[in-house]
Formats: sequence, structure tokens, C-alpha cells
Amino acid sequence: MLMLQGLPEASAIFVGVSAAGLFVVPLKDVLVGYTDTTVWLIVVAIMMSLGFKKSGLAKRVGLMLIKAFGKSSLGLGYVLGVTDLMLATTIPGAPARVGGLVYPLAQGIFEVVGSKPYENPRRLGAYLTVLLYMMDMVAGSLFMTGMGPNLLSMKLAAQILGVQVSWGLWTLAAVPGFLVFILLPYIVYKLYPPELISVEEVREMAREQLSSLGSVTKQEMIAGVTFFLCLLLWATSSMSQIDTTLVAFLGVTVMILTDVIQWKDIADSNETWGILIWFGGIIGLSSALDKLGFFKWLTIVMKDALPQGIGTFTTFVIIALLAIIPHYVFPSLLGYVATFAPVIFSFVAVTGAPKYPATFLVAFLMVISSALTHYGNGLGPLLMATGYVEKTAWWKIGFIVTLLATLVYLTIGLAYWKLIGLW
Repeated sequence: MLMLQGLPEASAIFVGVSAAGLFVVPLKDVLVGYTDTTVWLIVVAIMMSLGFKKSGLAKRVGLMLIKAFGKSSLGLGYVLGVTDLMLATTIPGAPARVGGLVYPLAQGIFEVVGSKPYENPRRLGAYLTVLLYMMDMVAGSLFMTGMGPNLLSMKLAAQILGVQVSWGLWTLAAVPGFLVFILLPYIVYKLYPPELISVEEVREMAREQLSSLGSVTKQEMIAGVTFFLCLLLWATSSMSQIDTTLVAFLGVTVMILTDVIQWKDIADSNETWGILIWFGGIIGLSSALDKLGFFKWLTIVMKDALPQGIGTFTTFVIIALLAIIPHYVFPSLLGYVATFAPVIFSFVAVTGAPKYPATFLVAFLMVISSALTHYGNGLGPLLMATGYVEKTAWWKIGFIVTLLATLVYLTIGLAYWKLIGLW
């Protein structure tokens, strides 16, 4: 159901949990997913993101970056991309980050330069729209909290391969991906150039809006300090032994106690509770399958079907292709990871490939391959619906971005992971 999208994701999961409890395993074995700390890390991180938006901190930071660096169309691409990158450290949803925070900033820029979907779209709007989607897919792969399915990937990898990945280790392993992120604005600029090069008037717009915002408010300062402390604690969790989910809870607690957000804001957040339903359900179903021995059975089946004598690098190439190509037929990153990640991790277990580099190769490329189509992630339909970008251009750019990321990870990535001792 997740793959076909016959029902909204949360509804499909609710039906799946009910069916599993009725026909397959006791319901309590499925509901265990709703007590998993991985689920609550995602849910509470989204609650925290409400504070960034409501306090006005995210908008102020974006305007400050535009004022400082927004001299050209290319520069604006970097500014908006870096804004998204900072938000990806704590907000695990592309629609919330870009759709709710970054893209509205871009739309203000489009208005200033007179770039509308059906009137001068290529002046600036088309370039920044497709660029923000591509950069967000890469940014979302760079942090464990960058996309909700990242934590699902690690949960599945732990069940099938026995690997344990912290927030800090994920980001350390993703260092080659930062190279892809840095190159993207220039690559898309060459592939799909905007007609407008200099955008000095946009900086004036940012100055005016910053002036209208006034001085930094108490709520913004609290949100900023909370953001920094959470990021610091997540990055050092392997040394401090402070649970990453507890860090998120503490962050939201601070925001509630200081009135940055109120419970009504959380209660009214449909995204928060929708994610709790579908993510908890998927973790529960995965745990039930593991308890039934499904992943062990799948590993044995694949082992019997696998030809002998495959080299390590060839195995990595096959793993990369398995992580990318099927995404063409999945209209959801969540559905893709939930359905296909167990198969790929089982393949890794069968081949005996080094577990950590294989795990990161799968996790990173499953997210980045969302760039292949305009429906590979929930943000895609939202941006495509603006009418700025034609489908052929979107798919062409997405293919090149995915190919670039794949080549980087199969060359620089493998060498880097060897250097830092991951295999």
C-alpha cells in the first residue's frame, strides 16, 4: 500500500498494523514500535522544528545569509542550500524544512525579480526550485536526523547486520557527501542556468525585511541556544553517553517552559502525529518480521541464489545500484526504505561485504536517489506543483546528481571509509 499510495501513508500503516495483529502476530508485538526511541527521536525533533519556525529564527537566519551573500543567482543557491543544511541537523522532514521554511524565502526572491511560473520562470524561479530539491536530498542524507527514513534504515541495519550507528558516526561517514553538496549549485547552474545573474535588488529586500523584524527576540535567542546545544549533544553522544532521543525531549521541554512553543502548537501539528502513526507502525512491523525470522529466511534464499566469486568492489557497485534503480517506481522515500532496505541489507549479509561501508552506501544513496524523479520524496510534488520546472529537466538533473553522488561514494567514499577504519 505504501508503494501504490492507495491510501495516505499513515492510513496505510494503520491498516497494516491491524492486519498484522489479526492474521500474523499478536498485536502487542507490532505496537512495540510505538515505544521505540528511534520513533520518538523523529517525532520530538519535528516538535522542536515548530519552535524554529514560530520564533522567527529560521526566517531571520535566512534573510541574514541573503543580505550577506546574495549577490548573484549562484550565490543565492548556496545561501538557500546552506540554510536548508543547517535545518537538516534537527528537522527530519524535507517538506517541513524546504516547503515550510526555505522555499517561502525563495518565493519572496522570485517576487522581487519578477519570476513567475508562467511569466519568466527561467529568470530565476526554475533554477532555484529544482536546485533546492536536489540540495535537500543531499542535505537530508548528511545527518541521521536529516530524513525520518534514515533512522529506519539504521534500525533495519542493526536488526539484519548488527551494526550500531550514532548521530556523530553517521555525519563523520557522510563527509564525502558534503563535497557533492558544495558542487551542486554550480552543476545545476551549468545544466539549467537562470537568465538573471546579478540580483543585488534581492539583498535590498532582505535588508528591508530584517529591519521590519527588529531586534532579535527572546524567543529567537532561546530557540537558537537550544538548537546549538542539541546539535552539540547529538554530535558528542558517543562520548557523553546521553541518549539522542532524550536530548530532543530536553530541547522541546526547554521550548515549552520558555513559551517558545505551546502544547497547542504541537497538538495542531498534523505532520507530528502522522509521522508517529506511520513510523511507529513500520518499526513495529519490522520488529515482528525479525521476531518471525523473516530476515534470516530472506538471507538464506539470497545466499542460495547468489553466484560465487564476486569481488568486493563489484559487490559495492551492485549494492549501490540496488539502492538507486528501484527508486524510480517508488512514490515515497519512506515506502522505498521500508520495503527495499531489508532486501539490500540481506544481500549485504549474504555477500559478506564490509558491513559499515555497505550500510552507509545504502543509507546515503537511498535518500539521494529521491532526486531521480519529482515524486521520490514528499517535497517533490510540492515544488513541481509550482509550475516552474518542466519534468524532463527535473529528471535529467536528478539523474546527473544521483550519478555524481554514486561515483563520489564508490571512489572517494570507499577510500575515506577505509582511512577512518570503517573496514
